[in-house]
Amino acid sequence: MRLFITGVAGFVGRHLLESWGPGAEFHGADHAPLDGTPDAAALRERLASFRPLDVTDAGAVAAAVREIHPDAVVHLAAQSSGAASLLHPVETYRVNALGTLHLLEAVRQGAPEATILSVGSADAYGSGTTGALIREDAPLRPRNPYGLSKAAQDALGALYSETYGLRVIRTRTFSHTGPGQRPQFALAAFAEQIARVDAGVQPPEIKVGTLEAVREYGHVRDVVAAYRSLVERGEPGEAYNVCTGEGHRLRDLLDRLLSLAGVTARVVSDPSRVRTHDVDHVVGDRSKITARTEWAPRLSLERTLTDLYQDARARVRRETGH
Repeated sequence: MRLFITGVAGFVGRHLLESWGPGAEFHGADHAPLDGTPDAAALRERLASFRPLDVTDAGAVAAAVREIHPDAVVHLAAQSSGAASLLHPVETYRVNALGTLHLLEAVRQGAPEATILSVGSADAYGSGTTGALIREDAPLRPRNPYGLSKAAQDALGALYSETYGLRVIRTRTFSHTGPGQRPQFALAAFAEQIARVDAGVQPPEIKVGTLEAVREYGHVRDVVAAYRSLVERGEPGEAYNVCTGEGHRLRDLLDRLLSLAGVTARVVSDPSRVRTHDVDHVVGDRSKITARTEWAPRLSLERTLTDLYQDARARVRRETGH
C-alpha cells in the first residue's frame, strides 16, 4: 500500500507513522520543512518521500497527489486549535475546509480509486447532553469557528463520496492527548505547567480556563490505531466516532495530574484561557467503529496521563537543566 499522510510532522502524524508497522510505503507532507520539527530524523527514515505542502494551494495539492498516486490518504493537515480559531476564523476555515476540498478534488482527478480517511473532530457536534453519549446520527451544531470548519470538512467528504463515488471515510475524533502534544491544548498545558513547577522554574500555581466542562481524553496511540483500522476496514461514505466513551471533568483530570506528579500548586483562573462558546459535555459513543473494525481503546486514562506528564517533565528538564 502506498500511503500519503498530510500533516505528517504534527502531533498525530508522527504517532501514526511510528505505529503503522510494515507493509506500507509512506509519503508525507506538511506545511513546513521537516528540519526543526520533533523527531525529524525518525520521520525521514520512515518516509519514502516528503514535501512541504500548503493545502490551501490547490495546484500544489493536485501535483502531490498526481506524483504519489496513493492507494490511501490520511488527511491530518489542519488548524487544530479551537482557541486559535477564535482569533483566526478565516485562516482556520481556509485550512480545514478549503484544504480538504482541494485534497478531495485532487484525488478525484488524480487517484480516484484511493481510500481517503478525512480526520474530523467531535467539535463539529457542538455540545452534547449531560450524561448522554453522542452518536454519529446526532446533528452537527458547532459552537466555534474550528467546529464549523470541521463540520464543513465532514460535509465535503460526504458530498464527494455520494456524488463522485470517492472512497471517503470520515472520522469525528474526540479529545485525545499524549507525548508530544503542544501546550496550547488543555491537558498538555496542565502537564507543562506542573512540570515547570516541579522543576522549580515556575511559581507553584497552575493557570487555567474553564474546568467544569466534561470531555473524554483518549491516548493518541489508541487514536492512530483507530485510523489504521478505518483505512483497512472502514465503510466508504460513513462517519465514525473515534472515542473512549468515558467523560471526565477537567478539574478532576488536573487533580489527577497534580497527584501523579506529586506537586502541590494553587489553581488560578486566567481569563485569557477561557474560551467563549465552549462546549460543556462532549463524550462519544464508539459502538459503530467497534462493530465495523473491532477497534477499542486499549490504554487506560492513568497511562494516558502518565505518558503525557512524563513527556512534559523530560522536555522541561532538557530545556532548563532542572
